Amino acid sequence: MASQLSVLVACNDDESRSALARILSDLGLDPVFASSVSQVRTILLERPIRFVFCEDILPDGSFRDVLHTLKLAETRVPLVVCSLLGEMEEYLEAMESGAFDFIAPPFRPAELEAIVNSVLPECSPGSKKQPLAEAANPAWGGERKLAS
Repeated sequence: MASQLSVLVACNDDESRSALARILSDLGLDPVFASSVSQVRTILLERPIRFVFCEDILPDGSFRDVLHTLKLAETRVPLVVCSLLGEMEEYLEAMESGAFDFIAPPFRPAELEAIVNSVLPECSPGSKKQPLAEAANPAWGGERKLAS
């Protein structure tokens, strides 16, 4: 039996983490949590991740460090920046740095569902692709190596 697709949530804010966990679970995804860049690196080595929601600032770095880690691992795992401030300058910086999207709390289920459907088209209503829980993760395609 295939397991749910894992989505990494790198977040220190308890309220944001809880909201993301609830909404992502409702969408049939398996949220996995990290509170630092080093934990993100460890999780990426341990299991396949379909995409990452990352708070803009973490105790040991930022979303930029997570993006760098993903690039070094040569993965195609999209990263969505979650910013408590939600300012236009942060949005532009995140998008220019290579983020897939940028969101700010309060997280709305419809907004997150749209992001999930953009990243994982097999989640879209009426899709004829394989069920979400059975979809493979093509991004890893082999041995996982991360540089620190």
